[in-house]
Amino acid sequence: MFRTMRMQRFQAIFPKRLHEKVIATLHEAGIVQFKEVAEPEIGRMAVGDEVYKLSSLLNRLKEIQDFLGPTHKHIEVEEETSARLITKAEKLLNTVEPKFNSLRELENKLNEKKLETNAKMETLKKFVEIESPLSYLKTTEEIRSIAGSIAAERVQEFSIEINAALDYKLFLTFFGKGKKKNFIAVCRTKDQQKILPILYRFGVELMEIPVYPETPGEALKRLEKEIKKIEEEKSEFENRKKDFAQTYSAAVNAMVELLEIQIERLKCSKFFGTTENTVVIEGWVPKKKSNIDSLLAPVTNGIHIVRKYDPKTEETESVPSEFENPKLVSNFEIITETFSTPKYDEIDPTPFLSITFPLFFAICLSDAAYGLLVGIFLLSGIQVTKIFPRKLKMIILLGSAVTVVVGALIGGWFGMAPLWINAMENPIPILKIAVFLGIFHLILGYVANVAKDIIRKKWKLMFLNHIPHILIIVGFFGMVFCVLGIGLLEFGINFVFPKLKLFDVFNPFVAAPPLVVAFRLLFFTGLIVEMIGAAIMATGVGRISGPINVVYGLSSLVADAASYTRLMALCIASSIIAFAINYIGIWLYGSLSPPLTAISGILAIPLMIVIGAMLFVAHCFNIFIQSLGAFIHTLRLHYVEFFGKFYEGEGNKFSPFKVIRRFTKIRRR
Repeated sequence: MFRTMRMQRFQAIFPKRLHEKVIATLHEAGIVQFKEVAEPEIGRMAVGDEVYKLSSLLNRLKEIQDFLGPTHKHIEVEEETSARLITKAEKLLNTVEPKFNSLRELENKLNEKKLETNAKMETLKKFVEIESPLSYLKTTEEIRSIAGSIAAERVQEFSIEINAALDYKLFLTFFGKGKKKNFIAVCRTKDQQKILPILYRFGVELMEIPVYPETPGEALKRLEKEIKKIEEEKSEFENRKKDFAQTYSAAVNAMVELLEIQIERLKCSKFFGTTENTVVIEGWVPKKKSNIDSLLAPVTNGIHIVRKYDPKTEETESVPSEFENPKLVSNFEIITETFSTPKYDEIDPTPFLSITFPLFFAICLSDAAYGLLVGIFLLSGIQVTKIFPRKLKMIILLGSAVTVVVGALIGGWFGMAPLWINAMENPIPILKIAVFLGIFHLILGYVANVAKDIIRKKWKLMFLNHIPHILIIVGFFGMVFCVLGIGLLEFGINFVFPKLKLFDVFNPFVAAPPLVVAFRLLFFTGLIVEMIGAAIMATGVGRISGPINVVYGLSSLVADAASYTRLMALCIASSIIAFAINYIGIWLYGSLSPPLTAISGILAIPLMIVIGAMLFVAHCFNIFIQSLGAFIHTLRLHYVEFFGKFYEGEGNKFSPFKVIRRFTKIRRR
């Protein structure tokens, strides 16, 4: 905790003939991350042709797997060489592939037949009002039949113009309902050219006239029977497919998984070095799991060499990072990772997040009833809660639990009856809490910076920059509190900062109470040391601008602390809106109940139900908005204010070479 898992670099050498067995053992153990062997005098292993053969078999089997669907059945298997696995995969394909091809061909035919029949029915539905066989409208050498659709409002104009163009020597009928009207026009073939410009001008959508010996209605009934027959054939096909899946699905899924595992093992060979008789592998392994020697011993009969090294300072940038936190704290890793993975040689901020994140969230939401309802909602198991990742759900659950406690003290229940401070009536104590927490959070960030300097052994940076900055923060805000004369009486503490004028507090030559003198000492000591450090550690013009920037940077301290006042703003907003919702509900009931009860006392019951439903919906909306705001602003305070003080991120996440089995398990001998 506070640091990522300690890693070691390892190098292993073993006989080339045992390559597949060794890699399989490490793959099953899942504790190492390989790195490329960098020694120039050692050759590189090449990815063999077996990979391409295995990939070809995998693609063919995956096609069958997609057809059959997954299975929950596990098959016990033994470790196999690539050659034996290829033989088994080919044997399985020879058995399954012909049956699969037959079923897939049948499925395609049924689907195509259904699509074709449905298309015919859709076309026929446009002509269903015609009571004569459509074959009568078949185009001949002398007669031309044209069908189309036109906007209903243009039917009359179209009819007049087309009749005029052909001197009424055509048959024209309109049918259909709605904004579009369908029509059929029958004319002499030689007159077709006169019609085409009119069709184009009126924006006619032409339709093909289906040729059936029966009327459209009769043809539709026949096609409906065909659809029903196709559905029966599909039902029979599904039964055959189900039987096929029950017989072969487990074997196909297992073989797909085995091929994927074997390909992954062969592809990692490009990282390894090789000599005439040996293989050299390198990588990273967690220090607490670095039992590689004992893992390889049963496979190699002791014919191997394993060396392990602690990372050198110059290679820490390439060392992978793996979180190492207790279970409750590990839920907050999702927030750290969303920002960036920590570097191997820096402080992991996750433990800090596990304390401050729920607290800030609770202050922002600030209503005990809201916190309770959020927790009940997440624990209800309804469908919408399943979209939350498990870790994120645990974070919000913890935040809602803290909200119940904090809300009962400062926000009450639905904006009413807080036990300690009423944020709406007296927001100043909440403002003080927000500022105190903000200053503490900033100091915590610089303390983490000091810890990082110790890890990296950057003593000059620690003593000339980060520790002095902590002194500046404590001294500066201590003196500001004295200028304001802030007291802690609201918190049950009988203490008030000695009040002095601004110039007197910051003037080291003016007599002042011991507490003010102490704050001055911290502030000016930190300021002078940091200015000297900026001049020492800079070069060129930086020796002048560095100290000036230190003084100029004091203004950012106020901005940083002021940023935390959003905790008070959200706290009050949540309480005010909750109170307003209650007030409106009470006002509505008080206004409407007297006239209704005058008519009948029983009418007060539906009124209470309606107003209660309105209050419920309004509070649910407020819970959603305030919870979202609380989470986003809490996230912002950590990402911008807190992380910005010490956290670099951009680390390399530990990615172990680990087998993932869903359909197979190794048979233990």
